[in-house]
Order: sequence, then C-alpha cells, then structure tokens
Amino acid sequence: MTTHEKRDDKDFSVLLNRCSPKKCQRIHDASLEILERIGVALHLDEAVRLLKQAGARVHDNNVVKISPNLVENALKTVPREIVLFDRRAKPALHLGKCNRYYGPGSDCLHIIDHRTGKRREPAVKDVVDGVIVCDSLSNIDFVMSMVLPSDVSQTAADRFQMEAMLSHSTKPVIFVTYDFGGCLDCVAMAEAVVGGEEALQKNPLVACYINVPTGLLHNQESLQKLLFLAEKNIPSLYIPSSTEGVSSPVTTAGAVALDYAGVLVGVVLS
Repeated sequence: MTTHEKRDDKDFSVLLNRCSPKKCQRIHDASLEILERIGVALHLDEAVRLLKQAGARVHDNNVVKISPNLVENALKTVPREIVLFDRRAKPALHLGKCNRYYGPGSDCLHIIDHRTGKRREPAVKDVVDGVIVCDSLSNIDFVMSMVLPSDVSQTAADRFQMEAMLSHSTKPVIFVTYDFGGCLDCVAMAEAVVGGEEALQKNPLVACYINVPTGLLHNQESLQKLLFLAEKNIPSLYIPSSTEGVSSPVTTAGAVALDYAGVLVGVVLS
C-alpha cells in the first residue's frame, strides 16, 4: 500500500485504534474534568484575556479553568479536514479522516556522516542534503529539517533550516522555531515564496510544530505562535510534550488525558 491510498474509517480503526470508543470517551471526559476542575497555567496575558472573555474562570492571574461547554463549542468550529499545498499550489496533504502521510523529524543533535561513517554535529549543508533526498522520494510526503545545524548562530538556526527547506523542496514544510521571532520570520519567508500573505493563507504550504511543556503549563512563546498562526489562518500542531511519571501521570491513559487537555486548550484558543 502506498502512503496515498485510503481506507474507510471502519477498517482503519480496527487496524490501529488501541482504545475502544468507550475508552476514548473516558479519556476525553477526563480531559474535560482536568480543564474544569484543575485548570491550566497560561503565561500570556492575551491568551488569558481571550479565554476570560469567552467565559472561562481565571484564578491567581493566569490559572484558567475552562468549562466543557466552551470546549465542545470550540470543537464544533474545527474543520473536518485541513489541506496543505505544495509549491505549485496543488493540494498535497489532506489531513482528515484516516489519511496518513510520512516525512522526517526535525531535531537530531548529531549525524552519522555517510561519507566518513563518523558521528558529528550537523551543519546547514546536512539539512540541504536531507531535504533534497526527501524531495526526491515519492513515499515522503512532507519535509522537516531533520537536524539542528551547529555551524550557524543558534539564535537564528531555525531561519537557516527554513531557508533550506523552502529552497530545496516543493513539498509541504513542517517547521519548528526556537522563539516567537523565528516564527514571524519563517512565515514571512513562506509568504515571499508563494507570492504574499493572501496566497499563503489561501493555499498554506507550511505548518508550524509547537511544543508545549505539559498539558497544564503553556509557555509564553508557544501561545504567541498559536495565536499569531491562527490570525494568519496557517495550520499549527499544538503538542504538549510531558513525560509519564515526571510531568504527567505514570499511567498511559492518565498521561494521554493530561496532554489531550492541553491540545484542547490550543483548539479553544485558536
């Protein structure tokens, strides 16, 4: 089966769903309870203000408790499908139902040099080489930077990664930035490539991968990125990255419920 073949929803759920619909509902209900009873800490005044205006309760300045009704109302506005386009403005990734697509990751700190067989820190050229390979492979559907280049300023390395991806591939780009300024610059670069702000909004070529510390703690720059991209109508992945038994419950179900609560915060805010 190629990456572009589709199964109907029923067949796919039998193959890959580890939880029954009843268990999924219990996790969803647990996430709603977390948001309503415990709340989440938001380290951005604008995000707190938006949720308060929408009816959320605020304690201790930035601990926000969100009702199930507010979440469910937000979920009703979520599109059933998000489409990412390629450089030719043709639909490339139909993100919805049971479609699945494949691509590389973003943040490797070291690389095995295929020329020497030695382990070393990556350079921008490694990003370029990797993106060229990914662009040539029919079973790779999108590109990411794969490695963190060490031969440029670390305060601007994300801009070099974005330049490499936009310059050497026509496929959709999933980008990661170190700070909010990097997000602004990477979006500006994508707009320049496709012909302007309106063109990127109409046919989004890029999506931003946003990491959040945990489902309960949302840092300033992640929230800034989320709100900025929502205003721009550019897709983002809002992913809490807690660790079971450290910053989330030790059980898988508990950890999923906590992180999913954080995802729901992103949905409500966006």
